[in-house]
Amino acid sequence: MKSKFALKFLVIGLFTAYSLWWLYIMAFAGPEDSIRDYFSDTYGIVAGLGGFLGLIFAHKWDGCKSYVGKALIFFSAGLFFQFLGQLSYTIEFYAYGIENSYPSFGEIFFFSSIFFYIFGVWYVAKSAGTTISLKGFGKILAATIFPLLMIAFSYFMFINGTDFESYGLVANVLTFAYPIGQAIYVSLAILTFFLAFNVVGGTMRRRVFFILVACIFQYAADSTFLYKTIQDTWVPAGVSEYMFVVSYFLMSMAFLDFLYAYEYLQGRKK
Repeated sequence: MKSKFALKFLVIGLFTAYSLWWLYIMAFAGPEDSIRDYFSDTYGIVAGLGGFLGLIFAHKWDGCKSYVGKALIFFSAGLFFQFLGQLSYTIEFYAYGIENSYPSFGEIFFFSSIFFYIFGVWYVAKSAGTTISLKGFGKILAATIFPLLMIAFSYFMFINGTDFESYGLVANVLTFAYPIGQAIYVSLAILTFFLAFNVVGGTMRRRVFFILVACIFQYAADSTFLYKTIQDTWVPAGVSEYMFVVSYFLMSMAFLDFLYAYEYLQGRKK
């Protein structure tokens, strides 16, 4: 019991520390102050901690032997890849003095995390005793309208009017691939959220809600980052990077909620 509260305190404490740090930067730091770089170079720790905790909790759920265990493993891998992506950019900055060299080697990790999130949401749905399908008018609306809105938003923000000849092939591919991939896992999370409402008394809904909001925040963070990069207005410790911190925090809170569910089920067996 004490370890559970200690872990929750660690997650919330780290998020609070970065939130206060970011607010201080917004209020007092200039665009060239080094404190911005320190924030940008280290906020991936929140993702790394979340990924580590997720793997620990997955082990409690029997790892790959259960749907919950598989879901936690995939989400943890996604967070670890987010951490590695951020670390790659940090190493490049200090080794070569290049700030925000998008797209760079780190995008291999950032983009790969999308696939881990897709499988993570899929196994969350399985763990809730549901099957993701498009049967029913409401499900069709949820699965089609929202991703279309996401893709349309991305088109008008990043694609419409953009001179693609001034960017490399990798940057152009990622401009299309990121919103499409993120639309998939957000749509699956929305479907799972509504499906879980009527399953086992809706007890899975809160956990799916954390994951859904985390996915939406990550989409918003990526979108803001791409927009500011294209407009050449990106600065370290900007809004997009704090959105990433919020996303990682919410995913970590979802992991903790699955730990509570595990302990609750173990208590009922006694």
